[in-house]
Amino acid sequence: MNFGDILDKWEATQKGQVVDKDAAAEKLAAQEKTRRSSYIQSLAPQDTLDLHGKTQEEAWKALNDFVANARRRGLQKILIIHGKGIHSADSEGVLGSLVKKFIEGDQRLGSYGKADKRHGGSGATWVAVRG
Repeated sequence: MNFGDILDKWEATQKGQVVDKDAAAEKLAAQEKTRRSSYIQSLAPQDTLDLHGKTQEEAWKALNDFVANARRRGLQKILIIHGKGIHSADSEGVLGSLVKKFIEGDQRLGSYGKADKRHGGSGATWVAVRG
C-alpha cells in the first residue's frame, strides 16, 4: 500500500470533515522517519571499519572507501571503530572527532550514534547508510 492509498483510505473515514492533506502527509512522513530510525537502531551493524592505528588522512580515505562500498552493497547500518581517545586531550579523541565530522558532512549517511557496549560503546559509532 502506498501513501496515496493510505491517504485515500483515511479521507474516506473523514466524511464531511475538512482534511488538510499537507498536514496529513507531514504527519505520516514524521511517523515513517521515527519508525525507520527505531528500526535502524535495532539492527546489528552489517559491516565494521576499524580505524585504530590510522592517521587522520588514512582514516578519512578509509571512511570514504568504506561508505562507498557499503552503499554499493546496499547495507543499511555500519559500525566505525575509532577508539575512545584515552591518550587524547580531546575528550572525544582525534579519530572520534574526525568520524563525527565525516558523518555530518557526507550526504550518503543518515542518523548515527554511539555503539552499544557489545559493539564498542563510546569507542565506536553506528551509522545509517542512505540508499
